[in-house]
Amino acid sequence: MKTISWSQASVAGLLYAMVMCAWVYYDRGPGFDELAIRFAIYFVAFTVGFRFLMNFLARRNANRD
Repeated sequence: MKTISWSQASVAGLLYAMVMCAWVYYDRGPGFDELAIRFAIYFVAFTVGFRFLMNFLARRNANRD
């Protein structure tokens, strides 16, 4: 398993944030302010968490071999 760069993780974070914000918008119909805050939190949390988790798993599998 290869490590993930910041740009790859940010694309995944962008897609995740867009899907989650679209879901919240169609489910509850919040205002733009709430959606913007949710988007920022979802994007940052998923990007950092996804990169950390995938790189951790890649290093763990490399050490195992």
